[in-house]
Amino acid sequence: MEPEIKIPRTRNGKATFQLIIDTTIDLFYKQGYFNTTITDITQKAGIAAGTFYLYFPNKLSLYKYILMEFQHEIRQQIAIKVSAVEGRFEKEKAGIKTFIRYALQNPHAYNIIWESLYIDKQLFIDYYDGFAKRYERGLKQSIKDGEMHDVNTELVSYIFMGVSNFVGLKILLNLGNNNDDVDAIVDEVMDIIRTGIFK
Repeated sequence: MEPEIKIPRTRNGKATFQLIIDTTIDLFYKQGYFNTTITDITQKAGIAAGTFYLYFPNKLSLYKYILMEFQHEIRQQIAIKVSAVEGRFEKEKAGIKTFIRYALQNPHAYNIIWESLYIDKQLFIDYYDGFAKRYERGLKQSIKDGEMHDVNTELVSYIFMGVSNFVGLKILLNLGNNNDDVDAIVDEVMDIIRTGIFK
């Protein structure tokens, strides 16, 4: 059983906890997980090492917490936007746009999430498997509602996650051309998905 993270209850405790999180996100983004030490985190945050250990038993537990926070934030933002539109097609479009905008506002999230593949492969697997399973629920409902063909929903969930991730990377890293208009890019992506590619 893994040692537990201690979530603070007091205002000062919550502020210190968040300071540790924000400092660590910045360091992980700039230096990577393996090149960042607990000493780096405490020195940059201006806290004692003992204060760190009040909340987190080790660096890995802190990383896992940050990873799950990113997942929660992304899901929450997508859920809000998706709930405001009708129909599976429009929901997918809204979901992809929301994910890409989140990535643009939080470029550090991409680095930290993908680094999990090298920190602990099971973390990476669990992260995307969790997304896929939740994704599938909506896809299965859309099949029941007659909005989609009777397709392999697990596979489709990974297809859409792949589209979101790599179209997001194209825009975030400014790969290729014409990356300024998120709406136009995602609209074109969804038109291609709707009409298909091959004759």
